Amino acid sequence: MSALSGLTALSESLLEQERLYSSGVYNKRPVEIVRGEGALLWDVQGRCYIDCAAGHGVANIGHGRAEIAAALAAQAQRLITCPESVYNDVRARLLERLAQLMPSGLQRFFLCNSGAEAVEGAIKFARLATGRPGIIATLRGFHGRTFGALSATWERSYREPFAPLVPEIRHVRYNDLAALERAIDDQTAAVLIELVQGEGGVHVADPVYVRELARLCQERGVLLIVDEVQTGCGRTGRFLACEHYGLQPDLLCLAKGIAGGLPMGVIALGERVIASGRLTPGTHGSTFGGNPLVCAAALETLDIIEREGLAERAARLGQHALQRLSALQSPLIREVRGLGLLLGVELRTRVQPYLEALLERGVLALPAGPNVIRLLPPLVISEEQLDHALDCLAEILLQAGQPGQPAVTEVTAESHPAGSEAISGGASAEQGAEIELLYRMVSIPSLSGQERPLATWLAEYLPRLGLRTSLDEVGNLIATVPVDPEVAGRAPLVLLGHMDTVPGAIPVTIREGKLYGRGAVDAKGPLAAFLAAAARLAKRGGLQRPIVVIGAVEEEAATSRGARAVVDRYRPYACLIGEPSGSRAVTLGYKGRLLVDGRVVRPCGHSAGPRQTAAEAAAAFWERVRLHAEEWNREHGGSSPFAALQPVLRSIESGQDGLHEWATLRIGYRLPLACSARELRAELERWAAEAELAVSFSGEEAAFQAPRTTRLVRAFVQAMRAMEIQPAFKVKTGTSDMNVVGPVWGPEIVAYGPGDARLDHTPEEHLALEEYMEAIAILERVLTSLAQEVAGRGEDEER
Repeated sequence: MSALSGLTALSESLLEQERLYSSGVYNKRPVEIVRGEGALLWDVQGRCYIDCAAGHGVANIGHGRAEIAAALAAQAQRLITCPESVYNDVRARLLERLAQLMPSGLQRFFLCNSGAEAVEGAIKFARLATGRPGIIATLRGFHGRTFGALSATWERSYREPFAPLVPEIRHVRYNDLAALERAIDDQTAAVLIELVQGEGGVHVADPVYVRELARLCQERGVLLIVDEVQTGCGRTGRFLACEHYGLQPDLLCLAKGIAGGLPMGVIALGERVIASGRLTPGTHGSTFGGNPLVCAAALETLDIIEREGLAERAARLGQHALQRLSALQSPLIREVRGLGLLLGVELRTRVQPYLEALLERGVLALPAGPNVIRLLPPLVISEEQLDHALDCLAEILLQAGQPGQPAVTEVTAESHPAGSEAISGGASAEQGAEIELLYRMVSIPSLSGQERPLATWLAEYLPRLGLRTSLDEVGNLIATVPVDPEVAGRAPLVLLGHMDTVPGAIPVTIREGKLYGRGAVDAKGPLAAFLAAAARLAKRGGLQRPIVVIGAVEEEAATSRGARAVVDRYRPYACLIGEPSGSRAVTLGYKGRLLVDGRVVRPCGHSAGPRQTAAEAAAAFWERVRLHAEEWNREHGGSSPFAALQPVLRSIESGQDGLHEWATLRIGYRLPLACSARELRAELERWAAEAELAVSFSGEEAAFQAPRTTRLVRAFVQAMRAMEIQPAFKVKTGTSDMNVVGPVWGPEIVAYGPGDARLDHTPEEHLALEEYMEAIAILERVLTSLAQEVAGRGEDEER
């Protein structure tokens, strides 16, 4: 195994672990970060990224700081945890240091673990100190996900699933003093505000508004809470954003960048809060708050910020970036704004495709709402690194903003296999749009389990091509060709492709008539061909049968979640599975699959002893599996790969802790039609019991093969021969969604799509555009033939 293939296997394993065991509440970016240094990050395959996200604003001092590691190591050896019910030397030094950094009047602190906890505590303290329940926050404000902080957050999609929330919290327009003045009444405890709204679109508070807000709060006896969770610790060009405004709030919340990447939150308490006399022992607390380990990291972080002048650096680089961004002449840009190294570029369209285009170019950035690109780099970023990130952003915005050019990437005359004539007028313009569709699909990363950005983009884009779109409950893209009402009830033609890919970023380029990129073959090429062919029929109209194109999720995972979600929803007249077979061949069948995980644990013994070790037991089990397969193939005529029982040892590992030793192995079976998975499982369980080895099974799929005599196969044969192509037929040793739906939907089912399957999952994955266009033409003929057929009444009802 090469180093690269080993890394890829490791990456797939780790990604699968996260997908299997994580909560599912994060929309993960398709990149697996394993190392960082300064403003740079590296993924598992060694690709370098410029970090313009900084862990959502956490890594102000950069990644991989040796000073933080040393401070943590030293403190961990002394004392890690120490509650605030007793005194601690490191905590005391941090509290004193914070007092030196705060605006006048903020000299007391509550230490917690996050920004949301800091906001939560500030709301509690404001209500406690004033004896009033009312909190006023602002539209577009974001303050966290815990109940009080969420109640103060404006975004409805965050709030509504958890309603009813904390009462007596209202929202008014940002930078609107009159609205705020009307909202304050005798039940208002505090006004909560960000001086730069980060998540809400990078909106900067107006100085006059802030000055009058502070005056109004003083006059009405209302406390002012400033949320500096994202703007603090040098981010805006001062240690605190308050310093830009000469502001002295009553409560101030810090987190994110305060502890060099470790979880810490701080609430600074003003004189009016302390003078209330209501913050007494027991009114609030935090088990982990103020622990010595994180306090040590925070002290070192504050030293770095001061020693390296990071706030001043943020001011200088932020001004440089604002000037460069403001000079961009792209019709996509509505406004550029920001303060320090908290920058926002508001577009006239959704930003997700542009964030993915940046990621492809090695720049990790963030959204700030649906149409704002947020740049939030570590404050240690070099001017050269920042300029490179800005160059990448300028490239995609200027390129996409040219009249007649696609929004993210372009397909030029030179890149089209037929030359300039192929993208000018008539059917040639149609071909250009079809290549653009493929290019943009491949340009949006969509690892298995992370398909939503691509699905969302397709759902918004495909109506331009005449298709109706939706996303189902598991995230599948559903695209349909509009038909007359009397046709809609007939059994549909279902084209089931998939959107997900395996890991491995491949720059998306067109060279010598070939499109390179991860997923070009497996299986965005086939799915794009399905969509393009369906779009051609949508323009033509007059169909006698519905056509449904499905972009399924998680085909590359053992779950096959997308296909399982639709298998009982449709009863197709015929089904095409989107997999690469080559444009001139049709795939009739796939082998089955079974994953076997084994584990053996034994007491440790001397290596010179006679007893078999755990590693030897695991190896012996694999050898028994291998020999059994050889014998089975001799007895059942498994000479061809499709007819053979094929086990593969995917991994074997061992270890020990001085008391016990263990070994694990994973075996992947490819099952032929003649092999019973139930009987094989029983045999494996018997061998495992004899070897004192525990086994478990997953990913089981039965083999499936369709006959060559169906109307669907005849339609392909006729279409190819009409184009003077001799059709070929294949069976494959892998698996696909055909294994899931075939036993239920068959036998009118084949797999088809452009591309050489030998390029699947390789660093050289590419698709010849001429073959892609040929596949669309063949599909157009096949679908036209089948969509004009009207079966007998009984046949449609049965299906």
